[in-house]
Amino acid sequence: MGFETGDVLAVALYNCPEFHLVLLGAMEAGMVVTTVNPEYTPGEVGRQLFDSGTKCVVTTPESYPSVSKAVSDIELAAHRKIPIIVTPGIANTGLPAGAIDFQEMIQKDIDTSILSGTERSSPNNVAVLPYSSGTTGLPKGVRLSHRNIITNCLQMCQTPPLWIVRPATSEMQDVVLGVLPFFHVYGLTSILISSLYFGAKIVTLPQFKPDVYLSTLVKYKATVLYMVPPLIQFLGAHPKVMSNHFETVRFVTSGAGPIGQSDAQRVLDKGSHIHFIQGYGLTETSPLVSVLQRGNINLNSSGIPVPNTYVKVVNTDTGVNVGQGVVGELCVKGPQVMLGYHNNPSATAATIDSDGWLHTGDMGYYDKHSHLFVVDRLKELIKVKGFQVAPAELEEILRRHPAVGDVAVIGLPHEKSGEVPKAFIVPKDSKLTADEVKNFMADKVSEYKRLEGGVQFVPSIPKNSAGKILRRKLKEMYCK
Repeated sequence: MGFETGDVLAVALYNCPEFHLVLLGAMEAGMVVTTVNPEYTPGEVGRQLFDSGTKCVVTTPESYPSVSKAVSDIELAAHRKIPIIVTPGIANTGLPAGAIDFQEMIQKDIDTSILSGTERSSPNNVAVLPYSSGTTGLPKGVRLSHRNIITNCLQMCQTPPLWIVRPATSEMQDVVLGVLPFFHVYGLTSILISSLYFGAKIVTLPQFKPDVYLSTLVKYKATVLYMVPPLIQFLGAHPKVMSNHFETVRFVTSGAGPIGQSDAQRVLDKGSHIHFIQGYGLTETSPLVSVLQRGNINLNSSGIPVPNTYVKVVNTDTGVNVGQGVVGELCVKGPQVMLGYHNNPSATAATIDSDGWLHTGDMGYYDKHSHLFVVDRLKELIKVKGFQVAPAELEEILRRHPAVGDVAVIGLPHEKSGEVPKAFIVPKDSKLTADEVKNFMADKVSEYKRLEGGVQFVPSIPKNSAGKILRRKLKEMYCK
């Protein structure tokens, strides 16, 4: 199709067997893969495709309407054609008009000898370009190299105490349920790539449906479950979940947000043989930074750094290292740290300092056993069911409403979702209602970005002398 080394391929797929074919094929061809949430609206898709410089998109029939609308807008603005390749969908809906059939492509006889003379990608070349909000602002492309990804896979399973997925043998093969989305770096590295690397069987689930999940768990005799807190809460609390569902499970691994001790214990009560592990990471670190060792279920802790990873805790005002038990910003250095943000040197410089330390925007401390504890967040990011929500993105959309004078969005604690967004609005028109605001947002953002925390009208938004929103003060004023 005329692509060159370094061109960007967007993958907007649900979890499916085709995902790894597209991912690994693009990497073999020297392309960069940017992963896109297939449930994004046209506006959300378009912003990522445009920012990443995408040359081609692979998606499903279900996501084709949003993707094609986004592509059409970019083609008009950029005066270039972006082909859309469509894989089989969740439902058998057929090929949309104007799309390229993925199944037809892979059935063609292709002369693969042309690859034998091509130069292999450097380990330091960008492999994937997921998007993250970082510590502030709109989502940015995170440049993760081949070395970043493979190193992080090895860090997860470098020594037997850390083995979650075991290297397959002729007698043994782990079975991993792939329900967490592969477009998210947790699902991409921890589930998809590391499982392939170690020879595990991956059972893909495009969406989480309780009955399907439980029947699949038993049918395929899953041994490793990668989870997020809402899924763990489901397994622990749902009356349909019984001990027989966990007969073959060795490991339950939690990430993408803090999990309560009682929630984890309810799962362990149904499967006392299970090793429960919690990890800490972020998109910018491929993602894993630290992991709780098996046998230690103090889930207030995020464990110890994985091999070849350094973590320090610094005073946010002075940048000086603080001592044991003192809260400060967590900074990370290691081979899994990103190359930088795509086409955004200022954001890169603000995140990775001159000594190579990545400033996470997370607040925490370490104890006498070098265990990390994450206690708060400096960064503006809101975490909804493990997904990132950038306040700046929602604020930019809300400012388009003619009756909105000023706005700030923060995250509120939520029992099931972890956090949910809430908007504080200074109205231009006293007739503006919360329902009108919510309806305005409904078709512009994905469901998890909607204002489930509510809308509150306020006389002013607290800001510093430079005009930056003081979100902590906003919480203190209105969220006690």
